[in-house]
Amino acid sequence: MQYRIMCVAALAVALALSNTAHAAYPNSIAGLGDSITRAALADNSIGGLSYGQPEHSWSTGYSSSDGVNSHYERILAANPAISGNTYNLAESGANMADLPGQANAAVASGAQYVVIQMGGNDVCADSSAEMTSVASYDANFRTAINTLKAGLPSAKILVTEVVRVKRVYDVGKYNLGCLLQWATFQWCDNVLRNGSTQRNQADARNIEYNNALRTASAQLGVLFDDDVFEWTFSRGNLSDVDCFHPDLSGQNLLANITYDASRF
Repeated sequence: MQYRIMCVAALAVALALSNTAHAAYPNSIAGLGDSITRAALADNSIGGLSYGQPEHSWSTGYSSSDGVNSHYERILAANPAISGNTYNLAESGANMADLPGQANAAVASGAQYVVIQMGGNDVCADSSAEMTSVASYDANFRTAINTLKAGLPSAKILVTEVVRVKRVYDVGKYNLGCLLQWATFQWCDNVLRNGSTQRNQADARNIEYNNALRTASAQLGVLFDDDVFEWTFSRGNLSDVDCFHPDLSGQNLLANITYDASRF
């Protein structure tokens, strides 16, 4: 009898904890990062290049008909109170030096859940020598996280790995359309156009950035998702405009990969 009572009590505690976890869904979300989080070119229209298409973002997207089930939309299904409270603060072209400023904007928004992916433009450069140093990358990341924790002490913060930029080259290197698009846009030359030595150096730096994010996230007490680097996206998940940015299917896959790490 005593054993049964203990089991029932344990089950009650487990159910209470489960209910508490569901009650912790946030009422607002902010997405920080670069053109990936800004969803640039996601719907394959050139007009989405400079401003981006935040309605399609893997993190804060709110379009109900694009096939992208974003973090915001998943939370909305469980917590209607978040409706409309979605802030995409990412900037196309941003690198880690821009994250502290985005963190200040997130604090001003009062977001209860902050999602961060930043580093693709730190990997991408005209040459290996122009890539952001790991020390600078790490310092700016820590500054941003400390800003968020001080200004939003109750917010949940999720940091994801930097996408493996070299994977873009690997899936498009034999595709004539991709080669022509890379030559036209002329960005990320050290990965897409400068040869295997610089490409491998960029890939190594990509890994170093992710290692820095993993270490700092653990030390600063924020959530970290380590599934993004090994994401095996295909040509069909990249925009038809530039064969570089995720299209709608790519944005959805990114949401799928990262949402479990939010622990909602």
